[in-house]
Amino acid sequence: MARKQHVDRDAQQHLARRDGDPEDWLDRVLGQVPTSFDNACRRWRGLYLAALNQSKRQQRIILDPSRDPKDRESAKRLRAEAEAQLRLLLETAASTHSDFYSYRYFACEGFLPGYNFPRLPLSAFLPGRRQKQGMDEFLTRPRFLAISEFGPRSIIYHEGSRYVINKVILPVEGDENSTSIKRRAIQCEGCGYIHPLEDEPGPDLCESCGSKLPPAYDNLFRMQNVATRRRDRINSDEEERFRLGYELKTGLRFARRGGVVSARYAELVAEDGEALASLVYGHGATLWRMNLGWRRRKDKDQTGYVLDIERGYWAKSQVVEDDPDDPLSPRLERVVPYVEDTRNCILVRPVGELDAAQMASLEAALKTAIQVQFQLEDRELATEALPSSEDRRQILLYEASEGGAGVLRRLVEDPDTLPAVARLALEIGHFDPDTGEDQRRAKRTREDCEAACYDCLLSYYNQRDHRLLDRQLLPDILQPWMRASVRTSPAPIPRDAQLMRLLNLCQSDLERRWVGMVDRMGLKLPSDAQRLVDACTVRPDFLYLDEGAAIFVDGPHHDTPEQQTTDDKQQDALEDYGLTVIRFHHAAEWEPILRRYPTLFGTPVARVELAPSPGTDADAAFDPEDFDASWRSVMIRLAAAEDVSVEPGNEVMDGGRVVDLDLATVRKGERTVRLVDDGKATADDVANALAKQGYRLLRVRSDEPDVVARILVELEE
Repeated sequence: MARKQHVDRDAQQHLARRDGDPEDWLDRVLGQVPTSFDNACRRWRGLYLAALNQSKRQQRIILDPSRDPKDRESAKRLRAEAEAQLRLLLETAASTHSDFYSYRYFACEGFLPGYNFPRLPLSAFLPGRRQKQGMDEFLTRPRFLAISEFGPRSIIYHEGSRYVINKVILPVEGDENSTSIKRRAIQCEGCGYIHPLEDEPGPDLCESCGSKLPPAYDNLFRMQNVATRRRDRINSDEEERFRLGYELKTGLRFARRGGVVSARYAELVAEDGEALASLVYGHGATLWRMNLGWRRRKDKDQTGYVLDIERGYWAKSQVVEDDPDDPLSPRLERVVPYVEDTRNCILVRPVGELDAAQMASLEAALKTAIQVQFQLEDRELATEALPSSEDRRQILLYEASEGGAGVLRRLVEDPDTLPAVARLALEIGHFDPDTGEDQRRAKRTREDCEAACYDCLLSYYNQRDHRLLDRQLLPDILQPWMRASVRTSPAPIPRDAQLMRLLNLCQSDLERRWVGMVDRMGLKLPSDAQRLVDACTVRPDFLYLDEGAAIFVDGPHHDTPEQQTTDDKQQDALEDYGLTVIRFHHAAEWEPILRRYPTLFGTPVARVELAPSPGTDADAAFDPEDFDASWRSVMIRLAAAEDVSVEPGNEVMDGGRVVDLDLATVRKGERTVRLVDDGKATADDVANALAKQGYRLLRVRSDEPDVVARILVELEE
């Protein structure tokens, strides 16, 4: 029974680690069922209302005697098409192979387990096709394939017939005004991160890399479902257009849960401590793919396609001659079609400048090695170069199979997985990983491989990169990787930022020394500090949320009998709640305790002596001219105090935008306080942003008579 309870507790913590308290996880999930079911019906509801709206709109045109006879004839055809769509959506005896078969549909939408039903979220209506039951068809494709296969004026071959994508099925709100079907977003040119814009103003800097953002895409059109027209003849120009295809651009945005970015940051660190690559894992991140236009369009600066926002027709292509017209209304807009999907993904950014051939070869090698390491099929893992294939700075790997294979998380959580993948990648590239000797060919093959072959880097999925791939570029990159290890930040921020956050939250010099020792030994940092466990009304010094451990660093005042009794009660409450409690006494040797829990803290990279955590240079030059005239006398008095250093204000960021400058940063020993000028209009915004980042702050005014004393008191232990 005890073992069963332990397993149940571990399972609950694993399921709920991203969603808060495991005690109420099941209640939250069950409480979300009605909303989840309603969201799952949204696509069917949108298709039904769009078809119904089209039928009613065309009926009004048919009955309008003032309209041109050609318009009324076109309206009759469009009404018949809408009625065919309605019949297909409402047919209760439809084939189980239909996309709207109940089990398949709800599995596609993520409401039911999708073990036997692949996700097929985008549909193309094929008029005139007949099954044995006499029904028209919806042809379905995964979203990232549909953005090109169902792209504007694209050609579809289906069961011996040819169709052209000539129309989109507009959402119901599309008949009122064009702005309701369009969306705005900014994509960072430095890393590919997406910033959706709901209202003005948008961020000035990228939320991911901090780069200055370019102008927004103001005309994004989320493509959901399309309709086709049958074509009997396709000329050679159209075949050439189909072969060249579209210019597609991919981006991503990490999910936010509870107001926090759901991402895990890690570094691949060499034996000498040098960083080799940065890793960011996103669980359930949103991937975007935009169709910017034909690859061979004349004006590369003009993006998108012309769309009739009343009838849904794509305008005639200007790239290919003899593209037939459709009856367009005067209401035309140029839009950029895009799709989005949710996937587990990881960003790999090597340190240093790698050229296009090196990045492409590394991308192919990592993909192949991960597939072999975890026994994945080629279609279960996909890769992209970010921010684009012309500017390769990062490698995006994402789990393309439905539900995800769950392997990419291992690359950031296990310190030895990525080095093992690097070793395997060298073996696949026909090198001996131990000696670096070029073996020139795969086993049981007769021909040598000079640059790349289908036994190492080439595959069907990376055909556009074949001219760049060269296995000879891999050893210089991957040999240091296979001898390195991964260091993961426990919070959705880089490890260095998490370290500073923890140091700012510490309540004593002893706690700061403990955090500094954990960092210098290369161990896992805590997830949080000074966080109240509500169920126990206990506030541990540090928490490892994912591992379920509470850390106490006990100073001399914990040696009193009264405090020891309180500590014992608190420890019992936390252990009954399911947390492991570990104490570090001020007089004990801390390193043996850390080595005793390798599953919690990890394996130390080196033995270190206990020393104060790194701080800033207390002797840095102080210049009163760095401050406003009203604050100079206050800052001079602070800088004259014993062991106190004063630094001028810094920019405070919130959501990728600069809020304002804080007043100053004041330090004494290991204690740091950020000062906020309470007399400024932006004081609330600055204080809120600093608080969210975990800084200790104090709001002050220059006209306070005791302002210096208040600041010095805040700096005391």
